[in-house]
Amino acid sequence: MNKTFIAATAAITFLATPALADEARTSASEPFYAPQSAMCDSVDLKVYFEKGEAELTSFARDAIRETREQLAGCAVTDLDAVAIATDASTETDKQSLAEARRISVLQEFSMQGIQSRNSDFRTDVSASEDDAIMARRVDIQLKAEPAMAG
Repeated sequence: MNKTFIAATAAITFLATPALADEARTSASEPFYAPQSAMCDSVDLKVYFEKGEAELTSFARDAIRETREQLAGCAVTDLDAVAIATDASTETDKQSLAEARRISVLQEFSMQGIQSRNSDFRTDVSASEDDAIMARRVDIQLKAEPAMAG
């Protein structure tokens, strides 16, 4: 009797499974929403430095890490960076400091896996001494598009 009951239960379950599967499907009248793709907009980032320093602060590292997360699923097509340094005494020192800041930012980008097909790097040491606090930075603009799989 137990064998008959088990066999009958198995047969009913086997026959009812396709009907249950039909209930799980959406009907043609219900809209289908594709999974949301990554938003691959342009990203503008300003990385600030301590006076006379080219080493990234913890805040700068966090900002670059957040940029990486924001660009997940995207391919960076263009990277434009301007290193600004007016907090040194001579033109040569300003150029050296701006270059060292640019390298620090690019190394962190590389460590975070942010790479670009096209890159443009410049330095700017033309700001006046009055703007020295705001002129200790690297301005970065990243343009991205959805990454192609395969």
